[in-house]
Amino acid sequence: MPRASSSGNNPAAIHQTKFRVLPRKSYSERMSETRAEIRRIVKEALREITQDQNASMRWPSYWKDIVVKYRVVIEGWPHTEVPFRNLSDVSNLQKLELLLRGWQNGEIYFRRLPDEEFELLSAARAAQLEASEEGGGQDGFSFEAVA
Repeated sequence: MPRASSSGNNPAAIHQTKFRVLPRKSYSERMSETRAEIRRIVKEALREITQDQNASMRWPSYWKDIVVKYRVVIEGWPHTEVPFRNLSDVSNLQKLELLLRGWQNGEIYFRRLPDEEFELLSAARAAQLEASEEGGGQDGFSFEAVA
């Protein structure tokens, strides 16, 4: 039986050209994987510094659940490039990759707060909250402003 020489005679060949053995991941997949890796590193670092194996990062309640509870802060966050917020709200792969590299190479890390520094941060936060209540009642707390 003669062999087909063109993909027109072989329907399977058409499908073979559409699928690659190692397809490149989509932008969305790369975003999800990068977020997941940052979350893994953050959780591991938080658990290490706090010695609490149940500790987990809580972005919306960072002040209460991380700073107040454990007396630690994140240092080295590139505030000018990436606002300090939940990773789900960072919608740019390059910004996520910047954060991932920072956590991986130690430029971003958790640091323990001495009591005096915690008191200063607490006072600054209280002043910001008071000012935001006078200006319309919204919590305008900006961690960058006091860290």
